Amino acid sequence: MAGAGGKRVEGGTVLCLNGAPVCLAEALQGAEDTFTLLEEGVFRWTRRTKQPLTEMCMRLCPLESMRYGMVPAVSYQGNDWGAKLDYVGFIDQETGLPWRWAYHRVSIPGATYSEGASFGVAMYLDAGQTDASCSLYPGNGKAVHEMLWPIQEGPRVYHQKHDWRAATCATIPPHDTFSVLVVLSAVGAPRSGWKKLLSLAWKRSSQNVSPTFSNSSLWDLGIQYAKLLYSEEPDGFAGFNIGLAWEKDAFCKRSQNKYEIGWCGQNASYANALLYHGLTHADTDAVSMGIRVLDAWMAARLPCGLMKTHYDDNAYTQGFAKTVDACNLGMAALQMMEAFDLARQAGMNRPEYLASARAICDFAVSVMGLDGRLGKSWLEADLSPAVREGTVGAYLTMALAAGADRFSSQDYLAAAQKSYQYYIRELNDQGFTTAGALDIYCVDKESAIPLLKAGLMLFGATKSPGYLEAACRAAWYLSTWQWHYSRVYPKGSLLSKLHYNTFGGTAVSTTHQHQDPFGLYYVPDLVELALYTGDETWSQRAQAIWRNGQQCVSDGTLIVADKLRPAGSQDEGMAYTEWGPVNEPTQWLVAWPGAFRLEVLRKMRMAQGEKKAAYDAWIC
Repeated sequence: MAGAGGKRVEGGTVLCLNGAPVCLAEALQGAEDTFTLLEEGVFRWTRRTKQPLTEMCMRLCPLESMRYGMVPAVSYQGNDWGAKLDYVGFIDQETGLPWRWAYHRVSIPGATYSEGASFGVAMYLDAGQTDASCSLYPGNGKAVHEMLWPIQEGPRVYHQKHDWRAATCATIPPHDTFSVLVVLSAVGAPRSGWKKLLSLAWKRSSQNVSPTFSNSSLWDLGIQYAKLLYSEEPDGFAGFNIGLAWEKDAFCKRSQNKYEIGWCGQNASYANALLYHGLTHADTDAVSMGIRVLDAWMAARLPCGLMKTHYDDNAYTQGFAKTVDACNLGMAALQMMEAFDLARQAGMNRPEYLASARAICDFAVSVMGLDGRLGKSWLEADLSPAVREGTVGAYLTMALAAGADRFSSQDYLAAAQKSYQYYIRELNDQGFTTAGALDIYCVDKESAIPLLKAGLMLFGATKSPGYLEAACRAAWYLSTWQWHYSRVYPKGSLLSKLHYNTFGGTAVSTTHQHQDPFGLYYVPDLVELALYTGDETWSQRAQAIWRNGQQCVSDGTLIVADKLRPAGSQDEGMAYTEWGPVNEPTQWLVAWPGAFRLEVLRKMRMAQGEKKAAYDAWIC
């Protein structure tokens, strides 16, 4: 039978949005389909069979040609960008068969979205339906959405870079009832009609997860880990090692690619955290460590005054010689501005800190193209371009926006505006952002973060509502990477034993399909976005990231896989799906999660007025 908003036709039921036909829900002989209208354009589609079955396919066919397709956190317009090591296209080119993905590979369970000229169509699993897979592929120039029982993946299964496994298919007990949710949306701006899907999924599954630690405990643990990572080299350089890995029955500091100013190493951020800690806790050793690290990076600057991004090795250069990159430089500029203020509060004048930030801004202006593109990386030897493409260039846009305010520079402001328009247009035109995670070259999450941050900075500088709208656009895209549910793991798996909750966490990229707490980096920006827009959903999403990112932080007694973890350490990633170390943590205790937590707490403690009230409303 067809409910409100649906019309029975030969072959199935046409579902409508505001009276306009949008898609066909295909019928199955011997089964009864019912459609319950939950709100305008949102249906619960329930199928009941005469006999219990162990296999089922519910197929949804939009009536418009597909212009854009997305499987959140898995596939964005077929991932036809970059190194193409992941699920490329919606059809596997080796076999000619559509990809099928387990529900738990997707940030909304089993969700698929396609968009035509006027309407968007989405389908995902209803509550309690957690044993299915999804597929999205073109058919006769249009899209085909499928929800398939039991869980199955294929025709090949992406496991890691260059590593593919055979197709898999589970078994389930016989069912006579199957259910999905269908979400129909009007397309305003192209490649964004999925916002209705995200809003619905968040509203229906949002959880109030309790914090794992108090703020003061997280602060103390973060400082402990920073001090543990602190290292001095024979040549006099001081820095924070990039992380600990298990070697010869112990967690050891990495022996190569050890020091990075931003991204994974977060040397400047940790130095600022120690300066702030020393000032607020009368810890002279912390101040000394922080200043020593910052001064060491100043001494290591290139002859032109530009900061290096890596002191020793640099493993992620896309095949080029040693480079400096936009991600590290952009982060460093912001941190060096803060470092100058903290050093002055500690009674030390370090004008070179501000000079290094200004040098980064000047470099950004010098490399910007006429169209506003900045670039991804440059050879350290002569600063000639290495990799030009990638939204990751917007990290320098972020530096320019901060520099415009700090140095009262109209030139920096104009450059920030020009480059921002280039990169936000790239997101709008493509429906995804790219190349922020430096160890891969693909569609990802991290590359959109500076679009959120710089958008808010430019809104503050110009009061133009267009920048606030653009920041919201970036935040919506980032939310496609955020988990809207809690995955149930196989019994006995390590993540099950650790009680790791995927809700609120964010995946890395289409190539690295595991969760990491990198979303902590933009928690303050979501809080600010909620303040400016009045939309508390952004604050809720920030809180979910914050609490997800506290999981499995060691208090000094945490033992994982028979390995005792140092206080303040945390895994870089959790493999929530069939990828890498399946249903396990990475066992790589990288530096950056602790630095980001300290940064959030530092900003919270330093906030004033409305911003302080916004933080106080939920961070606990």
